[in-house]
Amino acid sequence: MPLVGRESETAALRAALDDCRAGIGTTVLLAGEPGIGKTTLAGAVAGWAREAGTVVLTGRTGPEIGTPPLWPWWQVLHGRPEHDVLAALPEADGDVAALRGQRLRAFETVARGLQDRPGGTVVVLEDLHWADEATLALLAHVTGRPGVLAVGTYRSTERPPALRAGLVALDRAGARRLDLRTWSGAEIAAVAADLHPGWRPVLLELSGGVPLHVRELVATLRAAGLADSPPARPGWPLGIPASLADITAERLSRLSPTAREAVGAAAVAGDAVGCAELAALCGLGADDALAALDEAAGAGLLVASGPAPDRHAFPHALLRDAVYAGLPAGRRVAVHRAAAAAVAAGTMPGEPVTHLLASATDEPSRAAAVRACLAAAAGSRAVPDRAAAVLDAALALPGVADADRCALLLAAAEAEFAAGLAEAAIHRCTTAADLAAGLDGPARAAVLARASLVVRGLGGPVNTTVLELAGRALSALAAHTPDDDATRARVLAQRALAAADVLGFDELGDDPAEAFRLAERSGDGLALFDALRARQHAASGPDGVAERLEIARRMAGLTRPADAGLWGSIWRIDAALQLGTIETVDGELARLAVLAEQLGWPLAHWHRHRMTAAVALLQGRFVEAEEAADTALDWARRTEDRSAVAIDTAFRTELHRLQGRAGELVPALEDAARHAGTMPIFQAHAGSMLAAVGDTVGARYWLDRLRPVLEDLPHDGRWLPTVASTAQLGADLGDTDVAAVCARLLAPYAGYFIAGGSGSVRCDGSVSRVLGVATAAAGSRDEAIRHLEAAVVAEDRAGALPYRTMSEIALAGLLVEDPARLDLARLDAAAGHAERAAATARRLGMPEELCRADGVLVTIRRARQDRTGLTPREREITTLLAEGRTNREIAGRLVLSERTVESHVANVLGKLGLARRAQVAGWVAEHGPVR
Repeated sequence: MPLVGRESETAALRAALDDCRAGIGTTVLLAGEPGIGKTTLAGAVAGWAREAGTVVLTGRTGPEIGTPPLWPWWQVLHGRPEHDVLAALPEADGDVAALRGQRLRAFETVARGLQDRPGGTVVVLEDLHWADEATLALLAHVTGRPGVLAVGTYRSTERPPALRAGLVALDRAGARRLDLRTWSGAEIAAVAADLHPGWRPVLLELSGGVPLHVRELVATLRAAGLADSPPARPGWPLGIPASLADITAERLSRLSPTAREAVGAAAVAGDAVGCAELAALCGLGADDALAALDEAAGAGLLVASGPAPDRHAFPHALLRDAVYAGLPAGRRVAVHRAAAAAVAAGTMPGEPVTHLLASATDEPSRAAAVRACLAAAAGSRAVPDRAAAVLDAALALPGVADADRCALLLAAAEAEFAAGLAEAAIHRCTTAADLAAGLDGPARAAVLARASLVVRGLGGPVNTTVLELAGRALSALAAHTPDDDATRARVLAQRALAAADVLGFDELGDDPAEAFRLAERSGDGLALFDALRARQHAASGPDGVAERLEIARRMAGLTRPADAGLWGSIWRIDAALQLGTIETVDGELARLAVLAEQLGWPLAHWHRHRMTAAVALLQGRFVEAEEAADTALDWARRTEDRSAVAIDTAFRTELHRLQGRAGELVPALEDAARHAGTMPIFQAHAGSMLAAVGDTVGARYWLDRLRPVLEDLPHDGRWLPTVASTAQLGADLGDTDVAAVCARLLAPYAGYFIAGGSGSVRCDGSVSRVLGVATAAAGSRDEAIRHLEAAVVAEDRAGALPYRTMSEIALAGLLVEDPARLDLARLDAAAGHAERAAATARRLGMPEELCRADGVLVTIRRARQDRTGLTPREREITTLLAEGRTNREIAGRLVLSERTVESHVANVLGKLGLARRAQVAGWVAEHGPVR
């Protein structure tokens, strides 16, 4: 079949095939609307490759709900050793982490098996718009492998989430896309060259230039014997609408009953069929099946597919759709039931879900479909979008029992939450909870409990609904299943966490302790998981850091649920940041990265990247910090957790302040104030930011709101950052009372770093630095110096360079502040700190801190000069000596005798502690001009 109108695509694909045979790998995606010729072009590539002796492997996806992940790759690798690698992948049984790790290893094995073959390898994957995430991920993994040309086709008119994400990954991997256009009138004329020219505009109008439709219409005209005659009247003369369904029906009508039955069975099966499938679906013997397949192939409805001679498939998905739509309802249901039985018996590949759904016409068949959908969704936890689609298909069935509908709704909610769709998940939970009103007591309690536990680990408005669901669940549990310690523990913990977010930390009450007691008594791992989350939050203040480390250890040791290790790692990082033991953080960040990849949850990726950003900021890697923050923000938006997005603003305020860019975020602070203006931690950060940009009026506004609540702030994970920021704000504004109060509150935690204990937004260096600033503002200079010296040591040890810079500038300033106590040793210490601070600020890009350090250095130089005891005349002589003037030149300049100049020079050398006049220039270069 000539490739009409595909000259540029043909050239590109032939070049790609030549590269493949030369050992260069690439992936080419053929995109376009249905019938545009993607399959034809892909088939041409396969033909060229076979002619050149290149191995060609093919696979095709299908629209059937419940199709196993990686199905087209099973077809591609059939009969090859790599097939066994995919076959060895376990079904998802809740251990998503292990599955993802094994999947990555399997992908690499497949890629290595395909690459570097003599003559190259061509892989053709058709209809990728129906592909699952794993299929597309493996295609991206194979892209660019030496000697592998992958050709994929997909409908540009269909862009489900899996395809959108897959195309992004393929773009990054270097895949090339060819968008196929419809035919013009000239190209239709080339295809219909044997038809009367009068048909050409009719064909263009009816087909829209879609090649498949053009060819089908042309074939119909030829079959009707009208090719040589002009149209007798405008329009289509054969009484068939210009649709592929009608054209297909006409062609089917010319087949024998047995062949029609075989084609209909193939439409139900979806994939390629052979004698075995036709025996199961139609009861045909091998001879009858082969004859039927040959007849259908002769009519162009099926084509040979695969190495086995009996394997046949539709040449295009549109044909399959048209045949399927034309099947009588009774026949369609009967064949689907036969297919479900064949799949269950192992005589046909695939999942029974698709066929059970299509044949659910009474209560027993609906119940069977629901069970199959729940099982298929549980096996698709690594691909949440596929799980939700399966469950929604079951929910669409009429007459499903309320108990089954609740189970389907909650399973779909869990899939959506894993995909980051928290609001959709909580809506399903509420729907299931309301629907449970018609169930008996224990069943209602079970549904309410499960509904309250789906959405977890988020902040923001979603917790209002979680709190309400948990309350309903606890009431039902008390009334109907009072002895279920494990479930009660889980719901109590969930209520505590939601209440802390919605009502405040003080509303935790006894729930965390009671949840932990019940969980321990039950011995249930899931109950212990939830109880540990609540207990960790209850201990999130700085006094609970040791307890949190123990909680993190226990959480990391749990084997389920899949995200237990994630939380254990996050909490260890939180504690390490607060304790300043930064050396332990790198290992935990590496662990966190692995866990996030294994889970694949947006929430997990957000935690990973925000923690990476926090550590990079602490250590002065500002570019890296901003890049990680950008990635984290992208994941945060996918979680639908509004507090996660707000955390980004808090992070960037500090990053921009350190970079001297604080003014850029003032508008964002003003906008955030409408949502978070009542939160003390926001008030403290906002006040500090406004003080940094010189807006003392705005900064004082926030300080005045903080002043009356300082002593009564909840001792939770936000306490330490809030009080530390308030201490800095009070010192910046010269409010000695606030500075003194904050210094008193912070004193017990002088050895800590400023980080939260429940999901650190950032780590702002040593508490001792803020204590030094606050105590200095309150008038205790010696105590302030001790705190700042401790801060420099701690921040040096942690590699917290931006904050060490700030501590050293503050320390140097205090050391030279009291002239009465100023000696050379004190001046040298101050100069050492200020010079190192200036060098670090210059290297990191902290312009405001560099300016402050330079200011302190100027003060130090002046102090050194003041301590020389030189008279004004001696200062003049010192300057001239530094210029290299002789005694005679100095005498002439100052109108003095040379004897007098000689005396002055001796005094200058004595006061400066120098032995020779030649050393004066070096002294001035080191200490600055003498004025």
